[in-house]
Amino acid sequence: MGIKEKVVLPVAKRWISGVDLNAALEDAKGTNSRGMGVVMNFLGEEITDQGAADAQVDEYLRLQQALADGAVRGFASVKLTQLGMDSDEQAMRRRFDKILASAEKLTQLLWIDMESSSSTERTVSTYLDAHSSHPGLGVAIQAYARRSEADMKAILDQGGKVRLVKGAYREGPDFAFPTKAEVNKSYERLMTSLFERGDGFAIATHDGALVERAKALAESSHAKFRFEFLKGIRDELKADLVKSGYAVSEYLPYGDRWWAYSKRRITEHPSNVWLLLRSVV
Repeated sequence: MGIKEKVVLPVAKRWISGVDLNAALEDAKGTNSRGMGVVMNFLGEEITDQGAADAQVDEYLRLQQALADGAVRGFASVKLTQLGMDSDEQAMRRRFDKILASAEKLTQLLWIDMESSSSTERTVSTYLDAHSSHPGLGVAIQAYARRSEADMKAILDQGGKVRLVKGAYREGPDFAFPTKAEVNKSYERLMTSLFERGDGFAIATHDGALVERAKALAESSHAKFRFEFLKGIRDELKADLVKSGYAVSEYLPYGDRWWAYSKRRITEHPSNVWLLLRSVV
């Protein structure tokens, strides 16, 4: 066992549901018992080996079937680069179609995670192509991306479903708004559009002010929506929202490719860095 597994993995389990499906399912059932749904992601991204990409599909099919067999309230969300999009886009679409077909057979939703700027255009295009015949499909849109207003309009024009996030990848100012204030303003604009035009969407933010704004918008909207949070973050707020009658889901990633995801969680807030340091000393 290496240093990452000895030191970082115990800390990372604050944000991930373990390294295998069984652990993830137990975590999902616990989340359900607290009144929340789950969005399950098998960790992986930027996979170019075709055999490895095929293995990702197999795991998603196992995950979807396990959710159904265990009567877990939730569904899967997949990254397209983990299905080989960077090496063979046609093969990626065939793999994605298998996961989508499984979701429909099991009457589950399926969502697409948004990744870095290098894959944004292809992800939106894949979503729009697939959603036209698969209305249960949704996609994440990043508020920090300058292009997101146009992307959201195209998605809502087609009756699509959006998970609105701020964005966690490091991007340059040509692609992303550079300040927190600009990102928050973008998030509020996009969120307002969702409450005006969308349905079945997710407000995925840990920002208390934006959560309060969403609650205010919901008072004059008949749209169905849920709040969505990452595992291990703002647990008290999640409980308060559930108690108040809002639909809430928790994003539960799992798998042995946990390192890249955990780095983003560990470095995005000073308290997370401190948590890691305390585990070392």
